[in-house]
Amino acid sequence: MAIAEAVPAATPATSDLLGEPVGLELTNVVRVHRMGEVAVTALRGMSLTIAPGEFVAVMGPSGCGKSTLLSLLGGLDRPTQGTIVAGGRTLSDMKDRQLADYRLQHVGTIFQSFNLIPTLSALDNVALPMTLGGIPSTQRRERSRRLLEKVGLKERIMFRPTRLSGGEQQRVSVARALANRPGLILADEPTGNLDEEAGQGVLDLIKEMHDLGATVVMVTHDPDVASVAGRIVRMRNGNIVEDPGGMASPKQAAGEKGRVKRLSWLDSFRMGGSSVRRRKLRTTLSSAGVAIGIAAMAIIVSFATGVQDSLTNAFAITGQLDQVSVGDSSFGIADPAKHKPLDAAALTKLAALPHVKDAFGSLEMEGNLTGGQSSLTNVYLTSSAPLSETPKALSKFLAAGNFQSSDTANEVLLSADAASKFGFTPSGAIGQKLTFNGLYPGFVIAGAGQQPAAQSLPIELTIVGVVTNAGNIGNGSASFISVPYGTATGYWERMAKANQWTADEFNGITLVSESSGTVDTVAKEVRSLGYQATTTSDLLKGFSQFVTILGIGLSGLAAIALIVACLGIANTMYTAVLERTREIGIMKALGARSADVRGMFMSEAGMIGLLGGAAGLLIAAVVGVAGNAIVTAIARQQGIPLDLSVFRLTWWLVAGALALATLFSALSGFFPALRASRLDPVAALRYE
Repeated sequence: MAIAEAVPAATPATSDLLGEPVGLELTNVVRVHRMGEVAVTALRGMSLTIAPGEFVAVMGPSGCGKSTLLSLLGGLDRPTQGTIVAGGRTLSDMKDRQLADYRLQHVGTIFQSFNLIPTLSALDNVALPMTLGGIPSTQRRERSRRLLEKVGLKERIMFRPTRLSGGEQQRVSVARALANRPGLILADEPTGNLDEEAGQGVLDLIKEMHDLGATVVMVTHDPDVASVAGRIVRMRNGNIVEDPGGMASPKQAAGEKGRVKRLSWLDSFRMGGSSVRRRKLRTTLSSAGVAIGIAAMAIIVSFATGVQDSLTNAFAITGQLDQVSVGDSSFGIADPAKHKPLDAAALTKLAALPHVKDAFGSLEMEGNLTGGQSSLTNVYLTSSAPLSETPKALSKFLAAGNFQSSDTANEVLLSADAASKFGFTPSGAIGQKLTFNGLYPGFVIAGAGQQPAAQSLPIELTIVGVVTNAGNIGNGSASFISVPYGTATGYWERMAKANQWTADEFNGITLVSESSGTVDTVAKEVRSLGYQATTTSDLLKGFSQFVTILGIGLSGLAAIALIVACLGIANTMYTAVLERTREIGIMKALGARSADVRGMFMSEAGMIGLLGGAAGLLIAAVVGVAGNAIVTAIARQQGIPLDLSVFRLTWWLVAGALALATLFSALSGFFPALRASRLDPVAALRYE
């Protein structure tokens, strides 16, 4: 199958298939291979000149140094002594990175054993040098198709090497050698593993590359194969024993094909992803550990975030974000002299503080509640907040009815528990009359010697609303009634006067600041007067510290799981380096830099981590949704009419978890990747 119409050999390479021909000059080249204490001399002071566009066949017995010569010409190896000049540049002076660029830009190699990557299709094998050269995906795939068409494989471009015959595999190798428009073709026994017909087809392709202007150096044992070359050089014992001489070799100026483009990070990541997809079981097992670690960490952090947000929202609903709760700082201290009263005078004093917009007290009174033929004991009367300070959002906690009509109305909110004890349904309780008889000021403390009121002053109340069980939070009893603020304080004053109570009127005072920004200022003023002051931020801070400590402890366990998983990835990548040693050699022979190889393996490790992180986040999301549903259901059973998101998977948590999983995994693959990048390409190509 012809590549193109033949042109005279002297014609410079201007075809789309090839670049400028490369002239070669070896001067006193010595190559000594050292294996421990043993030194083997492969080349012994060889000198050879090959003109640009010349076709040279190198013959000789096995072990005479032919393959070593080809490795040196291709920039895969370095001479121990002597110089090699290719295209006007001294290869022996180049750094590894420069040699990789030379192989990528100027050399096309055809191997005896084909050296195709078995997990890639014919199309992707041909495109590989262009991928390493940073050619955009669309361009490299289009050129790969055209090259495979020209070598007669139009119908088999998506076949993997195992589904191709030997001749077809070598044709793919020829197409790959032309990928980056080389000026030098190196062929190492290109027909050695082929039958006569397939071998002749490949030989014709190589001859036509020369006819298009390329410099061709071919190693062979076969005189018939060598006969197609314009010049046959014979070697023995590491040196040239017969060379008829070639055409004149004009000096070439060193040149480049413009700026050297290299493998992009995107393509490196794609290649890592492709390797991951081809090894599904290994990927699944490696990423499972990462998934467990990320899932645990995400669940812990989302729980801490969700609970804190839920608490903040709950405080916002009740209007407590701009409030300061005032208490007696001497609570629990036996010395009465240190007691700070919470009475009407204290309320007036505190209300006059700067930045205080409103102030009200909270009182409780224990007594008996009667209605119809029923009576309840140990019922607590509590004061409602003034209507001006009662958020409308609290209506969610009403099982039936409404809030009181005014702060002085003889109306009552009844707990659902108390309503059921009277035999009322929530809606059936609305409008019913109740009578409360106060007995004790505040809560009864066992052993405190509190005496019931000598004179009871009953107060008749009309039920206007029934509070869900959630409304009982903080009231100390399942059976309670809440009356308007003015009604409660007025009743307390009458009872205190009639029974000469000396206890504080209020068990707490609430100050409403002008804004949430002045809350801390108000709290500071309150403390300066000797009172205890608590703000919502204090409560949240204390809870946050608890959650943080708990989270750190649990996250430590999750981090250990993640580290163990990363060690597993490192072990997997070390194994992968051994398994793919030959593949690494192929990529280096095609022009991959050490950094490219390192990047590909780290990208593969990072991809494993990314998949594990995504799986872990999916697990965390499922746990979070289920957890939120369970908590909300329990809350509804307890009468809390809120959708509680105690697990909150935020976008920053998702992004952070994915980044952490990818970064940790990529770093775990660093040392295996470093080992891969340092492999000697010649030794790697011989690895079995």
